[in-house]
Amino acid sequence: MIRIPGPGWCELRLPDGAANPYLLAAVIAEAGHDGIANRRDPGKRFDTNVYWDGASEESLRTLPDNLLDALRAFERSEMLREGLGPGFAKSYLKLKRAEWRAYARHVSSWEVEHTLAC
Repeated sequence: MIRIPGPGWCELRLPDGAANPYLLAAVIAEAGHDGIANRRDPGKRFDTNVYWDGASEESLRTLPDNLLDALRAFERSEMLREGLGPGFAKSYLKLKRAEWRAYARHVSSWEVEHTLAC
């Protein structure tokens, strides 16, 4: 996720273009601050380029599969909730849960074709 190829050069290689750039920057800054302040162990280096070299699924940590799983992970992270502010965290969770419920109520054409049309 973070690559430091040389002195004075740091690459954050994970963000998605769909991410809120302001929230993304705040979360990265808070995670970095927490890591430094609490001397967190970043774990073993992972130098495999999965695009070229491949990697077994067991060796890779994964991100949440959907918005609901991401919200649950955010809710479990006291560090992020406190760092971003309890008021913001509560409002954000409320807003995104409503977004998830609206999504979950939608019946896709795939669902119609594979379940309702049987």
